[in-house]
Amino acid sequence: MTVHPFMLWNLYLAAIPAVAALVLFRRPARIGVAWFAAFGAWLLFLPNAPYVLTDVVHLHEDLQRSQSSSHTYAVLATYAAFFAAGLVSYVVSLQLFRRFLHSAVPKPFVLPALLVVHALCIVAVYLGRFMRLNSWDVVFAPRAVLDSLLRVPRVSSLGVFVVMFVVVGFGTFATYAVGEQLWTRVKRLASR
Repeated sequence: MTVHPFMLWNLYLAAIPAVAALVLFRRPARIGVAWFAAFGAWLLFLPNAPYVLTDVVHLHEDLQRSQSSSHTYAVLATYAAFFAAGLVSYVVSLQLFRRFLHSAVPKPFVLPALLVVHALCIVAVYLGRFMRLNSWDVVFAPRAVLDSLLRVPRVSSLGVFVVMFVVVGFGTFATYAVGEQLWTRVKRLASR
């Protein structure tokens, strides 16, 4: 199984928000102009993490080209690892952001803030997959981003948003739950 160049590029882009979150949301954070600029960059790159899930559109073609059962399994395993890496990056980013929010805003605002960030990511993923925009287009092609945003609100796109919101949300929750269980077991083993 060959790994597509787009997979490597998308994994690189998916890792950026996790690395940025490790720096941005450390305790105690110095909040100033530079922090807000870095936060904006983190927010622009965050959708790249769940975006990898939309590359499922390439899976069918890769499976059709498969010439043996072992190759089919290799294709499925490669895509599973690819999707998992994107989800892990998204979960790490959101969990570090959540931890930061708990120290920065009143508790009732934490969940709404996370849901708004998740919803913004879904809109950005949609713009990336269907309008072929990139994170940096906000800076380098703001007119194209605005034009695309104005073309989005349709009944058909609303259904896509809801499905993407739920699927990515469920994947995020499941990834977090599995990671939390693994971390708990590792801590238990380490304390023996």
